[in-house]
Amino acid sequence: MSVKEKISKLGTFLDASGVFLKRTAIFVVLLFISLSIIGGLFPSDDDPIEGGAILNLNIKGALVEELSQSDFERAFSQFSGESQTETLITDVIRVIRHAKDNEDISTLLISTDDFSGGSSTKLELIAKEITEFKTSGKKVIAYSTQGYGTAQYYLAAFADEVHLHDYTAVFIDGYRRVRTYYKSFFDKFLIDANVFKVGEYKAFVEPYFRDDMSDEAKGNVIEWITVLWDGYLDQVSEARGISNESLKYFIDNPGLAAKESAGDFAKAAIEYGIIDQLSNRREFRDYLYSIAPGEEDDEINIVGMNAYMNSVEMEPIFEESESNVGVIIAKGSIVDGSAGPGSIAGDDFVKIIRKAYNDESVKALVLRVDSGGGSAYASEVIADELEKFKNSGRPIIASMGGVAASGGYYISTPADKILAERHTITGSIGVGGFLPTFERALEYIGINEDGVSTVDITTSVAESLTEKDKALLQMGTDLVYDKFIAKVADNRGVTKEEIDQIARGKVWIGSKALEIGLVDEIAGIDRAIELAAELAEIDEELLGVKLINRDSDLDSFFAGMMAKITSSVIKITGLDFLYKKNELLDGIEESLHELSMMNDPNGIYMKCFCELD
Repeated sequence: MSVKEKISKLGTFLDASGVFLKRTAIFVVLLFISLSIIGGLFPSDDDPIEGGAILNLNIKGALVEELSQSDFERAFSQFSGESQTETLITDVIRVIRHAKDNEDISTLLISTDDFSGGSSTKLELIAKEITEFKTSGKKVIAYSTQGYGTAQYYLAAFADEVHLHDYTAVFIDGYRRVRTYYKSFFDKFLIDANVFKVGEYKAFVEPYFRDDMSDEAKGNVIEWITVLWDGYLDQVSEARGISNESLKYFIDNPGLAAKESAGDFAKAAIEYGIIDQLSNRREFRDYLYSIAPGEEDDEINIVGMNAYMNSVEMEPIFEESESNVGVIIAKGSIVDGSAGPGSIAGDDFVKIIRKAYNDESVKALVLRVDSGGGSAYASEVIADELEKFKNSGRPIIASMGGVAASGGYYISTPADKILAERHTITGSIGVGGFLPTFERALEYIGINEDGVSTVDITTSVAESLTEKDKALLQMGTDLVYDKFIAKVADNRGVTKEEIDQIARGKVWIGSKALEIGLVDEIAGIDRAIELAAELAEIDEELLGVKLINRDSDLDSFFAGMMAKITSSVIKITGLDFLYKKNELLDGIEESLHELSMMNDPNGIYMKCFCELD
């Protein structure tokens, strides 16, 4: 049998294996769904909150505007026993609001052990709901068995009582914006990083031609991150009823604070008013017994967030009618083509906008943006489709979440009004591109490329860019930047020159963005919906809100599922030691993910890596 025949047979086998796995997966999923349906037909008579219960607000993973898994993938994850890595912020809000008025809920317990964090704006939204819950007269208690970090303690601070396991500590490490830099790596492996950008503050391409953060980028980060940190300190100190200075001293000097308490970090937290009570699991459970509803000998009824959502009928966040404000969530990196949930893929997102465009019940649109941008081409495709919706005579309101910067700001420009939260990270109006070439590396290992062409332009990563090539690429980058500031200027009613002064890649916080005219109002999505309805002249009694979702994508589900199967195989075979995470590997993984999302057909990006670590 020839080599060609062997390869052909191997290909046939792999294709057949793929079909088998896909059919098996379909069977497993359908079986799971069937079992779920059967379970729904015969519900349990047990009511988890009957007779009174403590609601455990055990937020799992990160707070997000949109889940990065499809419904199918989540079903499979649940079926396979995987831990939850994300929680919809709307689910948290719905649960707290419902529990506030639910007579069967006596206490709200904030458990932070499985909570990994969220943007400042998301944390503030949850804190607002917790504060509102307390007006019911019900107690809010926070408890951690693993210690409080920055995000975890922020939520805990809004409780009436903050409890901590006596073997742990409060370690608030603040806000960081740290990246991995590759210049020396590229030099060692003879890779030429060809970078093109406009704007001295446009820092997202810096890791590819520097080994450190530029002074301009560092100064800009210090500006906006300080605003966020000052906000954190002010809000936490007010919630806890302690001075800002005392809180800051405890955070900045944990060793000195602990030394004052015989080296005990947990006791130091009590001394400084950071927490109220130290208790191990048994002691905390005894405390819950003392405040739990029911008879003294009754078992404590503690209901988790997911169980609560499955056991009660909650009003939806959005309720549709014949006259709707449509809401589209734009969350994640902006990429060309198609991608799964948790990213803003140009082709997919256009379909969502068209879905709203063709829906006669949608009289206005709210674009909820939580994105640091990405592909310039995809951003333009999305903005163009939004312009088409706007030209139909229906208003658009952009509502900015945690991050709406660079391409995230660009897709907001078609809106009639732009609203931001006070701590939204926005701006970063700038453009950059990155084109690595490998001619030196290939030559070193003995691979050379040669031939002829009718056009004197480099098209291969195996060739060095000529000065002509570089000038052409920089010209394209300049052109995209000019279009960017022109679009912003037209939207804001000012000149390009005025926008250029506040652009050039510089990042702004929402409150400052209002001062310089990049946004129209500091407000959340509720106000955005209200304003959209006003502009569309929708009668308040007829107003509905319709969430415009992407259509289910089976292919993305199976792709995700195969990744999960691969991960399971790695663990079973004992190869998972290769994937153990540490801070450095996490940084490299993040950077590789960044590179994987850079698929602009022209290699030009409106991107801001300004999310907090």
